[in-house]
Amino acid sequence: MKKVQFSFINFAVFVIIIILCFPLQSSGAEKIKLIMCWESWEPFCYKDDKNQLIGLDIEIVTHIFNNSGYSVEYREAPWSRQLKWLEEGEIHIGASAMKTPEREAFAYFSKPYQKETYIMFVRKGESSKYKLKNLQDIIGSSFQFGVMRASLYGDEFYRLMKNPKFLEHVEEIATDELNHKKLLAKRFDGFIQEYSRIVTDGRKSGIFEKVEPLFVVEENKLHVMFSKKSTTPENVNAFNSGLKKIREDGTYQKIFRKYNLEKYNMISIGEKTD
Repeated sequence: MKKVQFSFINFAVFVIIIILCFPLQSSGAEKIKLIMCWESWEPFCYKDDKNQLIGLDIEIVTHIFNNSGYSVEYREAPWSRQLKWLEEGEIHIGASAMKTPEREAFAYFSKPYQKETYIMFVRKGESSKYKLKNLQDIIGSSFQFGVMRASLYGDEFYRLMKNPKFLEHVEEIATDELNHKKLLAKRFDGFIQEYSRIVTDGRKSGIFEKVEPLFVVEENKLHVMFSKKSTTPENVNAFNSGLKKIREDGTYQKIFRKYNLEKYNMISIGEKTD
């Protein structure tokens, strides 16, 4: 009897250790809960007029994990706090994240599921008059454009901003809205803005219908981050597998079309994702 009791105690201790060491492993129909924070940033994470949390990030993350044996709890928090909590293991995942060496020290990264794309916009109907393919081509031309002060638009822009000949073409403005007004007033020829912002804010202000892309300035792939302290590579693989599935069955494309981001923010089939 004592031997049986001793074996039972040993087994119970073993089970407890397994649960503590592998908090995100589960079996059967029970779903594993993941915590993801969000900050209001339309069209990716925001609340609609019915106070429901919606957005491209929310739909993609929820759809993938709900169909992979997980559930997701969403908590509102600023981005700086999200990064701190991911590093400490207080939460599990964060969306729309660029991969950097500093972040890779405390987080795993999924395969990219979307991209942010900075574009040079000009007045509608005028793109054909400019023979410019990139920022470098602007040097020596008559093209003048606006940027938002202290903003970064990629490595090439950063490098060229050190060139006095390039700076002659640049006007730094306090806000994107002022850039829009100056373009329409023909004070300069173009401005740089991220595509999702012009789609979202520009549709509300009316500027979206009055401009068109000239060329892509910079693209950055975005990932889901997984805290190394509270998740495992298996959780990352579950997301990647789910992402592959929704790209193949059309759900992924449908979500991007819903938010009018399929042209410049969606990662196309066949596009390199490693």
